[in-house]
Amino acid sequence: MKRISLITAICLFVFSISSCSKKKDAAPVTNSDSNWKFGTYTYNRGTSSQANDGTFNTMVVGTTDNNDKGVYSGSTLIFIWNPLGAGKYNITTSSLVTTSPGVKLINIQCQIGTAVTTGSTKYSSTANTNVTADISVDANGKYHINLSQPVVLTKDQIIGGGVQGAADTYPLTVNNAY
Repeated sequence: MKRISLITAICLFVFSISSCSKKKDAAPVTNSDSNWKFGTYTYNRGTSSQANDGTFNTMVVGTTDNNDKGVYSGSTLIFIWNPLGAGKYNITTSSLVTTSPGVKLINIQCQIGTAVTTGSTKYSSTANTNVTADISVDANGKYHINLSQPVVLTKDQIIGGGVQGAADTYPLTVNNAY
């Protein structure tokens, strides 16, 4: 569990720093082949990394939509799952993923507000969501994650004051995170 928390903290730190650059980005692409909808906002994939520490797979996906959503600008997805190949994975908590290595389980986290200096808020999946994620592996060995049915994520961490007015829960759908 400490390993997962450390990986998550490092990933969030790296993506928060890279998302907060003052560089002017071009207008966001709205027809990206990889995007996610969190609440009322759609974010397009900009950066990503995938790792396997020998026990769990971790994927971090950041957006390039940095300044077009007010305090909700910038978003990062984090997926942690048991490396059991392609298929349907039940969405649950990170603690259930880490204590069930032979079961197709995945934890999903979404942090919003990563491109502003007023704070961000992180949300995570809970136990018993009754929703599955579809995981596939492409010819290059890269994992792809889809959530066609919304999963409700719950607020679990406020960073730097958080996103003012952010709800306690939001639905998330994911189109081809990789």
